[in-house]
Amino acid sequence: MPVESPSPSVDETLSTLWGLAIGLLLMVGGLWVQQIHQREQVTLKEVQGTVVDTISRRERDATTHQEKITYAPVIEFPVTNDRTRFTGKYESYRVSNGKPVVVRYNPQQPATTAQVVDPLEGWTPWAMVGIGGLSVFWSLTPLLLRWTSGCRRDR
Repeated sequence: MPVESPSPSVDETLSTLWGLAIGLLLMVGGLWVQQIHQREQVTLKEVQGTVVDTISRRERDATTHQEKITYAPVIEFPVTNDRTRFTGKYESYRVSNGKPVVVRYNPQQPATTAQVVDPLEGWTPWAMVGIGGLSVFWSLTPLLLRWTSGCRRDR
């Protein structure tokens, strides 16, 4: 006589649905970010730039109201036969002069569209897909275990 496994509780069902939703959103988001990176690599040009200077500015922290100093690198990169400069993002640390960086820019507007390429940029979408896949897997594991244990009892 087959033994029926108990049906999942409301909490188990909700946690499974949340895990699936979060996992699928992460996976779709990762693939979307990958599409954006691929489109940028096709339409924008990448060259080697060099940090030639650093700009600093004083800011007030919104919560503590303490003054802090942030730094932005001035980066020079080649465009056809000229050299173009732009200012990178302000950070809490200073980048050394002479440091090589990868710069991505639109050839029609190099000075206004230039940006530093993050060295970990290519890993981000795949990390999102991987974490999303793990979330989906772990969300479905209790259901799969319940289903396979029910199948074994039927034999």
